[in-house]
Amino acid sequence: MPNPAAGNEYVPFVDLMRLETINDVTYRSIAQPFNPGGNIAKSMGRAYGGHVYAQAAWAAAQTVPASFVLHNVTGWFILPGLLDLPFIYKVHNIRDGRSYCTRIVNVTQASGKGVCFTCTCSFKTDESSDLDAQEPMDLWTKYDSVLTGKKPGDFPEAPGMDVPRYHKMLQNGHPNDKFPGLTMKRVDMSAYNDSREPLDRRQLIFYRPIGELSSDLNLHMCAHLYASDRNSLFIVAAHLGVGGSFSQMGSLTHTVTFHAPLKNLRLDQKDSGLPQGDWFCKEDRTDRASVGRANFHSRVFSPDGVHVMSIMQDGMVRVGERPAGKDVSRL
Repeated sequence: MPNPAAGNEYVPFVDLMRLETINDVTYRSIAQPFNPGGNIAKSMGRAYGGHVYAQAAWAAAQTVPASFVLHNVTGWFILPGLLDLPFIYKVHNIRDGRSYCTRIVNVTQASGKGVCFTCTCSFKTDESSDLDAQEPMDLWTKYDSVLTGKKPGDFPEAPGMDVPRYHKMLQNGHPNDKFPGLTMKRVDMSAYNDSREPLDRRQLIFYRPIGELSSDLNLHMCAHLYASDRNSLFIVAAHLGVGGSFSQMGSLTHTVTFHAPLKNLRLDQKDSGLPQGDWFCKEDRTDRASVGRANFHSRVFSPDGVHVMSIMQDGMVRVGERPAGKDVSRL
């Protein structure tokens, strides 16, 4: 069996997404995915969900005409992603239209276990519009208590697991898990969050790719998709005060919608000259938790302050004792 932490290396994003073509609608992953927590006790022991989410969309992108670019992906996590087997992506052509086209991707791993992940990917051609509205956003003004005098590169890398026990390990000198594909920097939000109620708390994460990306715009979209799931439910649990006491956690459904012109979504932009430089920024929060589930929301802003995409995840967050005898893989 491969080392469960073998995927925890600084791999260029283009190599992380590389696919082996089986036939014109079926693809196999090559790189081993990131394992949150790596080899430590109480690690996640399963593949980072953003890997299969982004790579499924990348597989779908291999089957569309060159002028079509991702604008929405909704995925359902059915079984935990295994670390010792590749993902097999089978793409189904639902419709090819004039401006939009749709694909469904079913993903399998272990023989006889069925689909572990499925998603619907919608692509569209680029267009311009006189209708363009967004809430004004100046991150360095809104979050001056945590950002003043700093640039994205000044912050530490996001932790492999954003939970109290992992932070304590880092403080005691344990190395952080290397995250492949993207450099992601986590802002310490204590000065902003400590005086606020749970639903008013926020988490900022800056990111940019490792290595150069090709000119294929769908690869740029997939890099954003890959970032969208980073530590999502850990952040929700932390904001709700159960980061150290949840008993079960897992993504259920995850949706990303791209809003902006393609030029604003490219990850090879030159330094804007603004404090954000050439980094994109996720602004994460939650607004609801009940019946064993919680919502994760995020807005992503380009280096020049454009709201380029929105993220919504419905995830399982349970507190209290884990039911005896339950097979977590079947929940």
